[in-house]
Amino acid sequence: MLNASNLKKITEKNKTVLIRFDLNVPLNSIDEYISDRIIRIKKPILNLLNGNNKVIILSHLGRPKGEIKNELSLQQVVPQLEKVLEKKINFLPDCIGNEIKDKINSFENGTVILLENCRFYKEEEENDHDFAKQLSELADVYINDAFACSHRAHASIEAISHFMPSYCGDLLEEEMINLQEVIHEPLSPALTIIGGSKISTKITILKNLSKKMDTIVIAGGMANNFLKYHGYNIQKSLHEENVDHLISEILDFSSKNNCRLVLPIDVVTADKISDKADTKESNIDNIEKQNMILDIGKKTLALIKNEISKSKTVFWNGPLGVFETSPFDRGTVEIANFIGTLTENNKIRSFAGGGDTISALDLARVKDKFSYVSTGGGALLELIEGKKLPGLVALGIL
Repeated sequence: MLNASNLKKITEKNKTVLIRFDLNVPLNSIDEYISDRIIRIKKPILNLLNGNNKVIILSHLGRPKGEIKNELSLQQVVPQLEKVLEKKINFLPDCIGNEIKDKINSFENGTVILLENCRFYKEEEENDHDFAKQLSELADVYINDAFACSHRAHASIEAISHFMPSYCGDLLEEEMINLQEVIHEPLSPALTIIGGSKISTKITILKNLSKKMDTIVIAGGMANNFLKYHGYNIQKSLHEENVDHLISEILDFSSKNNCRLVLPIDVVTADKISDKADTKESNIDNIEKQNMILDIGKKTLALIKNEISKSKTVFWNGPLGVFETSPFDRGTVEIANFIGTLTENNKIRSFAGGGDTISALDLARVKDKFSYVSTGGGALLELIEGKKLPGLVALGIL
């Protein structure tokens, strides 16, 4: 069980601190805007600098699979870090070794250092203890501030905690406190919106949420399978094969836990995913043969809004339609705005997480209105599933 009371925070000053962040930012837009992942690390770093600590940033970028790949060098994020921190970043071309240790020792306290991509070493993903020990020799203490990576048993997340004093970072603490409210102590009535395309990857999540939530709204491609299970002809809509037994299991489990499942009652369809496609709004029993479901309809939109308005806690993971292509973003954007407004007016507590969900909130320009938006994707979902995350176990939080 998640135990936020076990959070161990750093109080030392005048130390060399190795802090693990998740700077795995989208490279295709690195010159266009500053990633939220980089913006969020400003406060934790400034807090450490205020204690006259020397700060060493450790992270990965992409999936180099143990090979040095210049296109995945963390040197690319230096300009963004310097812009956010308004401070020089000293980039080092490796993350272990005597030369790196000597260079780190030559810097004064109050310096910020960025190490090269730790996944350039295959030992990182192998959770190799010798590699972790070499990382530990760079600093006095270690901080995990990378919740999004904490479901990985990697050397810079788990093994390193065996070799040096290890602490929970500011961002990780924020995640734990907020997610505890969603996972263990949601104010009732509590509602979850779950999207995504595959039921097979979310059955455990749905079952666990059924124990905590009063209502679950099934949306996105996943809802198509439920509609098909109930006998509706979804025509050419995206769906997963051979999952009827999983749907039956979810329905039984939800019923036993008195958790209502809400499905679309009308949908927006088209024969192709294009902003130039001819769209049609149909009841779920009247979808045209050549079309596929790409968004929720007006009646479903009103139904979901009504359910949200009766709730005190709302958790959202997964968009309601193919939001990347207009006009199929309407349902997602309207619901995002509706939740944002209710949150601003202190009517509900709202939480969201997952890459697509965050992108949808960015599209709707309401991310700052939500009570909390998690940085975790896979880590968030595994935590909701009830799995023990290696990074959290290492810190004694799970």
